[in-house]
Amino acid sequence: MERRTQVLVVGGGPVGLLAALRLRQRGLDVLVVEQNEHTTARSFAAVLHPRTLALLSGLGSLDPFVWQGHAFKRVVIFAGGERRAVLDVPAGAELAQGGLTLPQNVLRSALEQALSAQGVYVEYLHRLASLADDGSEVRAEVTRREPVSAPPSRRGHVEWLDVETISVRASFVIGADGRESTVRKLLGIPWRQLGPARLFGFFDVPHEPPAGQNIELVLGAEASAMYPLHGGTTRYTFELDRAPTEPLDAEKLRELRATRMPWHPVNRESVEWTSVHAFERAWSERFGRNRVWLAGDAAHTTTPLGTQSLNVGLREARDLANAVADSAPGRNVEPLTSGYAAQRELEWRRLLSLGEKPRLLPNAPSWVRHQAAELVAALPASGEDLDEGLSVLGITLP
Repeated sequence: MERRTQVLVVGGGPVGLLAALRLRQRGLDVLVVEQNEHTTARSFAAVLHPRTLALLSGLGSLDPFVWQGHAFKRVVIFAGGERRAVLDVPAGAELAQGGLTLPQNVLRSALEQALSAQGVYVEYLHRLASLADDGSEVRAEVTRREPVSAPPSRRGHVEWLDVETISVRASFVIGADGRESTVRKLLGIPWRQLGPARLFGFFDVPHEPPAGQNIELVLGAEASAMYPLHGGTTRYTFELDRAPTEPLDAEKLRELRATRMPWHPVNRESVEWTSVHAFERAWSERFGRNRVWLAGDAAHTTTPLGTQSLNVGLREARDLANAVADSAPGRNVEPLTSGYAAQRELEWRRLLSLGEKPRLLPNAPSWVRHQAAELVAALPASGEDLDEGLSVLGITLP
């Protein structure tokens, strides 16, 4: 079986969906494949920056963002056990007077619905198997798979059976398939990890956010954060020095709050959801080549505090889709090689503090001198908004 499309998008997460949606808005034919099953399971809360909200405001129906999101207006920063600074979050769009916390599955669902309204449906359980870019088009093989029953001894483990191989001919391919990107691996682009992975524990607690419409960031040897969520729920994030030997529970939350956030009363409250994940600061040494390009976590990852990889990734999706649309009529890839790729590398060198380090301004307080690099990664902002927030703290990026 062979299929033709102008753009093959690999990855059905928020970045891939936004790229596909923008391509359709520009009039291009799009095929979206995702190797995993469709799921509505609970996911990490996305901290959406004001610039991201402005980008998303052009999607059409914003009802899910309004009734399942929670706005935040300020970022309160603690270091050395003391409250050090309060930053106002600029208004991003009509969605919120500041930033917004939103479950990632809600964000993904809203984008998928907007895409389906354009006549494009994600093809789940379709795995990219191969890529060949001859300079004029890309030939790919996509394998459709189905789950099969696992033996009783491996209960809970899902096994897969490849049932069909589909040949796809596309003018361009966008890889938005996450940290373990198959697209990046097939291109042979090295993945550069910047230091060891950091382990974080997450707790969702069914109580009203103690800080109201504030985000709290606690900087130090082990970072922590508190985010308000919709529905009277608070998410606590704590960096852990080692993997826990027991599941996270309310007792562990009380212990961490008592030591990391002693300014909050430690109540005997329930925990409705917990999780532990490792995160790394890493990036792809290239953002693609010729007719195959990367966006989002396929090209970079950061810690969960400022969610910069997701937010910048969504902007990349829009910019990459526009560059592909500009390149498609005359088959000229110059907008990609000298435009998209160059800008992505420049921005991520600044965000990951590669090359020149953040510089301290004369007004920088003494505590900032020890936290400059962490502040760059932890603030829920990017682009000019990040530059403005850092300047208040006495930091500038080269």
